[in-house]
Amino acid sequence: MGKESRIRQERKEGLVEKPGTYHKDRFPVVMRVIALVLIVALATWGSLFAIKSVTGTIAYQVGTGKILQSDITARVQNYIDMYKQYGMDLTAAENASTLKSVHQDAIDSSIEQELFIQYAKSKNMTIDPAKLKTALDTEVESAVAQSQQQFGTDTQGFNDAVIAQYGSLDKFKATLRPQIQPFVERQQLADAVTAEINASVTVSDADVRTYFASQGRVNADHLLINIDADNDSSSTIAAKKKVAQAIYDEVVKQKAENATFDFAKYAQEKAAELNKKTPGYATYEALGFFTNGQMVKEFETAAFAAKTGDIVGPIQTSFGFHIIHKIAQEPVSAIYDTAETAKAAHIVLGFGTGDQTAGAKAAETLANKVYAELQKGLSFKAAITKYSTDADAKTGGILDYFSSVGDETRFSALSSLKTGQYSKPFVDGSSYEIVQLLDRKPFVKSTLSDKATYDTVKTALEDERKADAKTTMVTKLKVQFPVREGQWSRITRWYSRGIGKVFGAIGRWVVKATGKGTTTTPAATDVPTTPSAQ
Repeated sequence: MGKESRIRQERKEGLVEKPGTYHKDRFPVVMRVIALVLIVALATWGSLFAIKSVTGTIAYQVGTGKILQSDITARVQNYIDMYKQYGMDLTAAENASTLKSVHQDAIDSSIEQELFIQYAKSKNMTIDPAKLKTALDTEVESAVAQSQQQFGTDTQGFNDAVIAQYGSLDKFKATLRPQIQPFVERQQLADAVTAEINASVTVSDADVRTYFASQGRVNADHLLINIDADNDSSSTIAAKKKVAQAIYDEVVKQKAENATFDFAKYAQEKAAELNKKTPGYATYEALGFFTNGQMVKEFETAAFAAKTGDIVGPIQTSFGFHIIHKIAQEPVSAIYDTAETAKAAHIVLGFGTGDQTAGAKAAETLANKVYAELQKGLSFKAAITKYSTDADAKTGGILDYFSSVGDETRFSALSSLKTGQYSKPFVDGSSYEIVQLLDRKPFVKSTLSDKATYDTVKTALEDERKADAKTTMVTKLKVQFPVREGQWSRITRWYSRGIGKVFGAIGRWVVKATGKGTTTTPAATDVPTTPSAQ
């Protein structure tokens, strides 16, 4: 019996309601479900909040020390504020992966600092009083400056508020000092351990020369099967690993059978195919050249170890399973080469903010007209003044020395020109341009015989070794001072992976059924807290 036949038979027997009856009672049923969801949610969140109030917000315990969730949150907020200054909003949905990395960095740095403090105390390390006073004075002045910012340009308002509350600015600073001092002392202890680690690092002349000739950077692209470590279950992660392995096996097979196999094309098509079924499942990225320390350790190790042209994987990192294609590699020396640069003047003919198609056509027509006038004898400088729409036209349209990195289109247009010659019109972004070569500086191969280069390379090697020594120290201290996740962190993770997912699914069903509301379910960490709970 087919599905439709069974449904008709069950309707006759009264086992299934008819569509009309279902729609009639739909809203009351949904409201009962919503009420049940709210009751369970409130009860669960209330229990979690009660546990949080009792246990505090201990995110991690390190030896006998504790790291509060509020400390990690403060570190993350500092990063958010810093990125915002550069025009990047980490709280935006498209920057979710960056925010996740920032959050992990905040956790790692908090644990590292606490490990160093525990070590310093175990070794009875002391703080230099003079350095402590200097650092404390600086932090107090910074805190005062931040307080002043709340009043904007109202200096008198700030002074009046300080006097009303504390009696004088000096008394205000005296109140801040004991509040800030414990944080400064902790940082000073951690810095003392870092100094001890750095002092153990040595670099010889032979080390510098060996390093200079070693592999310095790698160019690669990769296909990533994304995992969400906070929400994906172990079975989900295992399933994704199987998908990544199957893709890798297919890549190896196709590469063996086809000498012209194009990994980039294959990976982009495979990512699109997977994302069509499950949005956000896979990502393809062309990474360009990267050096040590720019990628997560597992990815970096695999990429540097592979031979040029190799495809390796699946490599698991905190982001997921990577299939990596190593495109090229260059020695450390190439990092310090001086690239060819050029100085130029340019005429910019922008498309405008209206119809881009019509604007581009008009700009193209004008560009050809300007080019014809240049060939008839119009000076390039006069053409800039007469036609260029760029703001730098007022200062001669000068482009100071630049390389192909970050400005490849313009640099390519200059490649075949001699000094004084100009290019044909070309498109660069949302404008047509004509560029004139004013000067060119040739490529210069780096050499250790140049003292400035030698010193820079030696410093870079020292920094790498210091970073490695610090990582080794952190690993060692985690054995001596065990790092344990706090109870609140374990509860919120359990909530997010377990009942939180259930609430989310129910919420999405409710929205779909009623056509109202949103599909977002508050996470346990979003429960409002009071200062006393911090």
